[in-house]
Amino acid sequence: MTVKKRSTFRRLLPYMGKYKGSYAGLSVTMVFDIGLNLAFAWFLAAVLDAAVSYQTEKWGGLILIGLGILILMTMTYFTDIYLKNSVAARLRNDLRQESLSHILRYPFAHFHTKHSGDLMSRMTNDNATIGGACSFTLMDLIRNPLLALFSFIYLSLIHWQLALICLSMGPIMLIMGALFGKIMRRISQQIQEQKSETTTILQDILQSFMVLKTFGLERKLFGRYQQNSNRIVASEIKEARIHGFAHGMGAFVNFLTFMIAILMAGYYVATGSLEVGAMGAFIQLMNFLVNPFTQLPSTWANLQQALGGADRVFEVIDGPAEYEDIPTSPKPSKQSVSLELQNVTFRYSEEEEKNILEQVNFKAKAGQTVAIVGPSGGGKSTLFKLLLGFYPLNKGQVRLNNREIDALPLEEWRSHFAYVPQETYLFSGSIRDNLLDGNEHATDAELEEALKQANAYDFVKELPQGIHTYVGEKGTRLSGGQKQRIAIARAILRDAPILLLDEATAALDNESEVLVQQALTRLMKTRTTLVIAHRLTTIQHADEILVLENGQIVERGTHEELLDQCGKYSELYHRHTDELISA
Repeated sequence: MTVKKRSTFRRLLPYMGKYKGSYAGLSVTMVFDIGLNLAFAWFLAAVLDAAVSYQTEKWGGLILIGLGILILMTMTYFTDIYLKNSVAARLRNDLRQESLSHILRYPFAHFHTKHSGDLMSRMTNDNATIGGACSFTLMDLIRNPLLALFSFIYLSLIHWQLALICLSMGPIMLIMGALFGKIMRRISQQIQEQKSETTTILQDILQSFMVLKTFGLERKLFGRYQQNSNRIVASEIKEARIHGFAHGMGAFVNFLTFMIAILMAGYYVATGSLEVGAMGAFIQLMNFLVNPFTQLPSTWANLQQALGGADRVFEVIDGPAEYEDIPTSPKPSKQSVSLELQNVTFRYSEEEEKNILEQVNFKAKAGQTVAIVGPSGGGKSTLFKLLLGFYPLNKGQVRLNNREIDALPLEEWRSHFAYVPQETYLFSGSIRDNLLDGNEHATDAELEEALKQANAYDFVKELPQGIHTYVGEKGTRLSGGQKQRIAIARAILRDAPILLLDEATAALDNESEVLVQQALTRLMKTRTTLVIAHRLTTIQHADEILVLENGQIVERGTHEELLDQCGKYSELYHRHTDELISA
C-alpha cells in the first residue's frame, strides 16, 4: 500500500509541475501567512503588555500595526485561495482531458469490457477529489508543520519548558495520522467503487425508459439502485466513525495539552516568571503549534482519499491504446477501392472453443456490391468489426487494393470506410452538427445536397429550426426513419470509397424503408459496398451474395444463381417472402 501511494503521488507531480508559477505563488503566500500569524502573536503580547502597564501612548502605533497586519492578511488569504482553486481546477481539467483522450483511443475490444457508467464515475467523482488534494491539502501538509516549527521556536524564546509540553503531542498525532490515513484510503476506494456501480445502474435506467416502462421494471431497478445506495451509506457511516474517532482523539490530546500548558503558564505568571503579554502570545502560539498536529489525521485522510481517486483515474489512462495520440482524421480517399479477404479466421478469445469466422474468402471489386446474409449469430457483424480494424485477425489477410491492414495506420485504414448501422446513433446537437461529423468542411450547399440525396431534405425543411433543429439525446426527437436518413446523409458527406451497411432498413416501417432504400441506392453508386441484409428483397441486384452460416461461407452467387441452387439462400428468401405475404 505504501509503495502504491508513493507511486501515485509521483505520477501526479508532472501534472503539478505544469503550474510551477502558481505553486511558487502559493509558497510566497504560505510564508506570508506564517509570518503574519507569528506577527499577530507578537501584536497580542504588545497590546496586553501596554494594557497592564497603562502605556496609552502606544495605542496609536499599535492600531496602525494592527491595520497593517489586517490588510496584509486579507491580501494574502485572497491570493492564496485564488491560486489554490485555480490550480485545482486546471489539474482536474488536465486529468479529465487526458482520461477522455485515452478512452477515445481504447481498442474496441477493451472499451466494451468497461461500462460507460464506471468510466463516467472515474472522470467525475474520482477526478473531483484530486484537484483539491494537490492544492489545498498538499499546501496544508507543508504549511502546518512549518507553522508548528516556527511557533515552537517563538515559544521556546518565551518559555522553553512550556514549549516542550506543547510539542510532546506531536509524535502521538503523527502515529494517529499514519494509522487512520491507511484505513481511510482503503474505505475511500471502496466508496468510490460503490458510487461507480450506482452510476452504472443509474445510466442503465436513464437509457432504457421504454423497456423498463414496458416490462414494469421500475420496482426491480429501484431495488437494485436502493441496495447499492444503501451500501454507500453504510461505507460512508463507517468512514464517518473513523473520522469522528480520529477527530475525537485529536481533540482529546489537543485539549489535554492546552489545559496543562495553560495551568502551568498561569502558575508561572502568578510566580512572576512569565509576563501577562508573554502568556497571551504563548496561548496564541500554542494554537499554531497544537492545531497543525490536531488537523494532521483528517488532512492525511483527505490526501489518501484523493490518491485513491487518482489510482482509479490512472487505471483509465493506463489502459491500452490503438495509437499514441488522437489522430487528425485523414480525408477519405477518392480512388476506387477493391476489398479482398483471404482465409480470415477469428475468435474473440482463446477460451472460446469455436471460431466465429472460419476460412472466409471473398473479393469485392471497385464499385461492386456484395451482400452478406445468413442466420443470426453467423458472424456477419463480426466480419464488419474486423474490416474496421476493431479486432486483430487471428489468421488470414484483409486487403484494400492489395495493401494489407497492417500496412496502414488504423486511422488511415478506417478513412476508406463509411458506415450506416442498423441502430443509428446521432450525437447531441443539431442536425447540422451531426451532418458535419461526416465532413467538417462541408459547405451549406453540400449539406443541402446530401440531405436531398438521403431523402431527408423535405422533412428537415419542415422542422421548426430546419437544419439547426436539436435532435435530442441519441436523436430521440426524430423518428427511426428520419434518424436513418440523417445517418445516410452523414455517410454521403464522408464520401468514402467503401460503404458498410449493417441491416440499415431492418427496424423501419415500409414507408420509411422505401425512402431509406432509395437513399441507399444513390449512396451505393460508384462505391464498393458490403451489405448485411435482413430483408432479402433489398439485395436482389447485388453483384454477389454470400451466405454466412456458423462463421463459414456456405453459398455464394447472384440472386438468381442462389435461387436455382435451392439451398440455404433459397430457403431464407422464400421464408422471408412468405412472411411478407402473411403480414
